[in-house]
Order: sequence, then structure tokens, then C-alpha cells
Amino acid sequence: MRVYRIKIKRLIKHTVLTIMIVYVPLAIAAFTTNLFSKPDKYAAILLSAHAITDHDHWAPVCAYLGSYPAWTLYFNSKGLKTDYIFSATKNDFKQVLLDEKYQSIVLVGHGSYNSWRATDDTVSNHDIKMMKGKFKKKSGEWFQLSCPEKDYSPVHLGELVMKSGKSYRYIGDAAYAFDFILDALTAFRHIKAETEEIMAG
Repeated sequence: MRVYRIKIKRLIKHTVLTIMIVYVPLAIAAFTTNLFSKPDKYAAILLSAHAITDHDHWAPVCAYLGSYPAWTLYFNSKGLKTDYIFSATKNDFKQVLLDEKYQSIVLVGHGSYNSWRATDDTVSNHDIKMMKGKFKKKSGEWFQLSCPEKDYSPVHLGELVMKSGKSYRYIGDAAYAFDFILDALTAFRHIKAETEEIMAG
């Protein structure tokens, strides 16, 4: 029992040291660059609180803490500031579509090839088609961190929003926590590689 306690203490110590040495400096750098950069265009990062129920407000906080340094530095390097939207609703999504300052969009939560589950309701291809003519297509990138299973249409949700064609999603029928964590730490390298594999196809 004592041996296990020592191992757990060592694990905690190494985890805390890693956070202090790697995460904290990156988070400070990301916060500083985002604060003082002056572009008028943004990346909207919509974090759903629908993990198990509609009230999992811990999920967006975890997603934010895990992704903030890498994603903020990534979008800053593309000339965009980041705007995290916690417990994002269907209406939040619609407001992002209508607001021209948002040129890149990241969706985090449950979903499929043709939908994303916001905190309160599902956003589908149909919802975006109903808004046709009310918003200008976005020129940045679309990252959908959700399951990629195809539903009822061969048109991906992001293709209806982006004019650039840069609509990234996972391969296969399902995505897991591992996929999200990998993309949170590596600034979307995993999801980009999977989308390229689909396109090469």
C-alpha cells in the first residue's frame, strides 16, 4: 500500500511539474498574443455543454483549459483572435454565422456528418439552409470535433458555411476523447490529417 502511495505522489509531482514547465508558459504566451493582436477577424470556438445531459457545464471548462494555448496560438498565427463561447446554444451558433467578424469556426461536442449538438438543441444542414442569404460564407477554417457518422446527406455541415472549402472532420463513424485531446494539444493536426486522408480517398 505504501509503495502505491509513493507512486501516486510521484505521478502527481511529475504532472504538476509538466503543467508548470510546459502549459503555463504556453498559456501566458497565448493570452498575451491574443490580447495584444489587433485583427478584426475572429475564430469562434463553440463548446457544447451537452456531454451526457444538457447541463454538463464542466465539459466546456475542461475543453477550454485543454485547448486554449494551442488553439489560440494557432489562430493568432492565421491573423485571427479567438472567442470561446461556453455552453454554446443553437442561437449562439446562428449569431456566429450572422456576424462577419467570425471567419473560422470550431465546434466541440456530440454530432455527426450533418449535425452538431449544441447545449440546448441540434444544429443541422436544414437549419443552415434555412438561413441561406442571411449570412456570408466564411473564408477561414471549419473544425468539427464530433463523431463523423453520415446521416441523411452527402453534404457535410461545414461545407454549407465555408466558401474556402476548408471543412475538417474525423474519419469513420465515431470520434473519442482521445481524438479531441490530441487535437487540443497539437492544434488540429490530427483532424487535418484525417480529413486529408478522406479527400485522398
